[in-house]
Amino acid sequence: MMRRVLVFGWLLLATHAFAAGHIVIINFDPANTGLNDRTPVAPQPGNPATTLGEQRMNVFRAAAERWENALDISVDIRVAANFMGIAGCTATDGVLGQATAIRWIDDFPGAPRGGVWYPSALANQFAHTDLLPDTDDIYMQFNALVDNRTCLGDANWYYGLDGQHGKDIDLYLVVLHELAHGLGLTGAATAPAFRDDLPSVFDLHTLDVATGLRWDQLSPDQRVTSIVNTGNLAWDGEHVRANAPRVLQWRTTLTVTAPADVARDYDIGTSSFGTPANRGNVAGTIVPALDAENADGPLATDGCSAFVNAGEVAGNLALVDRGTCPFTTKAANAQAAGAAALIVVDNRRDTCTPPSLSAAGTSGDAIRIPVISLAPKDADALRAQLADHAQVTAMLHVDPTQLAGATRNGDVRLYAPCSLQPTSSVHHWDTAVSPNLLMEPSINTDLLHGLDLTLDQLLDEGWSLPPRTGRPVLRR
Repeated sequence: MMRRVLVFGWLLLATHAFAAGHIVIINFDPANTGLNDRTPVAPQPGNPATTLGEQRMNVFRAAAERWENALDISVDIRVAANFMGIAGCTATDGVLGQATAIRWIDDFPGAPRGGVWYPSALANQFAHTDLLPDTDDIYMQFNALVDNRTCLGDANWYYGLDGQHGKDIDLYLVVLHELAHGLGLTGAATAPAFRDDLPSVFDLHTLDVATGLRWDQLSPDQRVTSIVNTGNLAWDGEHVRANAPRVLQWRTTLTVTAPADVARDYDIGTSSFGTPANRGNVAGTIVPALDAENADGPLATDGCSAFVNAGEVAGNLALVDRGTCPFTTKAANAQAAGAAALIVVDNRRDTCTPPSLSAAGTSGDAIRIPVISLAPKDADALRAQLADHAQVTAMLHVDPTQLAGATRNGDVRLYAPCSLQPTSSVHHWDTAVSPNLLMEPSINTDLLHGLDLTLDQLLDEGWSLPPRTGRPVLRR
């Protein structure tokens, strides 16, 4: 009887006497700016603060708490944060935020593997102690310029916590994204380089599909090739692999069936208007649409005017170039010509990834055909066949044997545009994933307020889920 009392008492002590570790936001902004901005504002849903700086800090804390609840954190994680302007923002393009682990540690007591860099937050967790007590763990910066009309147009930061951001940018999601980078979803050096020739824990799970080798097994020259081999870089981790089928949809693809030289599945970008590409099959011949060269569109291939070869386009998949006029205008002209679907060829050759297409301020409600995009390199291969008077037949359909943005083996692809993007390549999901995920290179408007496969990535690196009972917390 005495033994039962003692055991029960110990369990109560473990559950109630110790608290979980915290992600502590350290405000580094000067007075009256950024996180200290005292501009009066109206409360937002879930965010009752009445000054701009307080609202920003509340969002930071809410995102930190989300990660605290998702992970087993026994050593406090210190995040040095500021909310100042980030240069280079235009009406259409800009950096929302950036974050990194401040310190990386190798060969520490409790390290799962020697000769590997771990971000200090994860290293502290493995070591059960603060290995660098005088150093913060994560640095993150957010762009205050978003809250004006010169940076990203009319879109501002949304400081509510209910996900109802409308045309604005949900700060909560961006903070979740950046904190994940600081927790380990990045490298110790700018990819494809290694710091001191040692891989990071992220590199241990970066798989080159073409060779079947992880980055820690590749030579430096092989990594240089791997990082721009679009579609052939993936995450090798059991947690992500196991949970991807619960998160990702089946792949919607353009399958070219003839000629044999170009017959294969092609990555596509989908549109926010028209009939969804994953709703039914569309089959036919790919036909370059031709239109008048005029003020509406200076090229005969841009689809900005009525098609002059409507008879050939009818019932088939019309092919047009991106540019000059809205996507909805191109789609309307294709629909009027009787096209079964529209393929828009992207005009950016530095990514090799087909973009998503939006209505961009115009109404797409009248569009009733599927509209997709294709990367220029893929379109070049098809156009070469068309130039030789070959008939290119294709089908737009859902492939129930492959997940969207995953390899045939079920590994989720990493972002590897064919032109290196130093701040985006490797350490984000490929844009081919569907639905959109938190750790893509851009924050998409349709994201849910969840951690999707981001949590699984961190578990693959060695983080763990919170225990059922508490444990001692090491404070700084």
